[in-house]
Amino acid sequence: MKEKHSLLAWLMWLIAATFYALDYFQHTAPSVLIEPIANSLNISLVTVGNIMSIYFPIYAIAQLPAGYLLDKFGIKYPLAIACLVVSLGLYMMIMPSQHMLIIGRILIAVGSSFAFIGALKTASLWLPQSIFPIAVGMINTIGVIGGMLGQALLNYMIIDYDWKRATIYISIFGIIIAALILIFLRSPNTCQKQFAVKFNKLTILKDKNIWLLAIYAGIMVGTVVNAFSELYDVIFLENSFHISSEKAAIISSMIFCGIAVGGPLHGIIANYFKQKRTWMLTGCAMTIILFAMIVFSAKIDFHVSLMFILYFLTGFFVSSMLLSFSIARCCYSKQVHATIFALINTVIGLCGFIFQFLLGESIEFISKHSDHHYDQHVFFMSFWILLIPLLFSLFMCYKTRRI
Repeated sequence: MKEKHSLLAWLMWLIAATFYALDYFQHTAPSVLIEPIANSLNISLVTVGNIMSIYFPIYAIAQLPAGYLLDKFGIKYPLAIACLVVSLGLYMMIMPSQHMLIIGRILIAVGSSFAFIGALKTASLWLPQSIFPIAVGMINTIGVIGGMLGQALLNYMIIDYDWKRATIYISIFGIIIAALILIFLRSPNTCQKQFAVKFNKLTILKDKNIWLLAIYAGIMVGTVVNAFSELYDVIFLENSFHISSEKAAIISSMIFCGIAVGGPLHGIIANYFKQKRTWMLTGCAMTIILFAMIVFSAKIDFHVSLMFILYFLTGFFVSSMLLSFSIARCCYSKQVHATIFALINTVIGLCGFIFQFLLGESIEFISKHSDHHYDQHVFFMSFWILLIPLLFSLFMCYKTRRI
């Protein structure tokens, strides 16, 4: 009977995680869609890029309401409706209007805000506490794989058909996921009464430990992943090692491969040693060392093949921040887990926006006040500044409660 329950629990988790795979896919899709959309609407690439960027602040703002709704109404209906909203947003993007593109992007951001925390909430309801860290890592791995494979599939579909038809197919896939959620996903019977229990959400906002975990995780992702890897690492590699953009992009992808591999392994390692906080400190320290080696590779004569290893290991150790969700889970009962996860994810999203902006301003300032123009010297002077908040994140991690 226990084995059947275990299989049912993992099935519930997988259904919710599939929605996150769709979310991560649409998160990476703009890099493929930006040019065909610009050509279709007869607007500039920058204009399309600015419209696509609306996603990030709305996604961050919508996290806390999404967490509250998941805690109040359970996982089935909020996740099903959210997935339908994402599908509607994707469909609206094909309309021959810039305003419809904006509305579609806003709908996608609102619907997507439920995906990751919904998958975490499902795991916290159905899976044992000892398995939860591994499940968190696997959710992240599913998302990364969904993004990487989905991006290649979308590019193929655009070539084979056109971008509008490809987007419609993705929208239909979202509707199918929503139907699966509506038909099969549910909360465990033992948890049904918990949603009716009143809980003062201000207690969470006053918890110092939750904020320490959120800031630690936000800095780890915001600096290395959002600011560095998602924006400037390819051009950094091109200028520092004088390699093609194709080879630089392959090296860049190694960070995400490391994240995909590291997510579940950190959960297994932390469970084995029964020291989540200690392993988070180890992962943060290794991230700082490895990222420093990447930054100083602009000044040191590293062979380019070494960068494949450095990027992979950096991604591997930065994904140790996922353990912050496992520690946060231990602080409160299941009835408020989605709100806690949403708070941490909100800070992560805001940190990504802040560090992307600060790094961009830093690069502009240094390039204007030196004889160098977007070369390895400018990137070196800008990237090493990211090591300061990373050291601060190590301190934040150290100050968290021992669990």
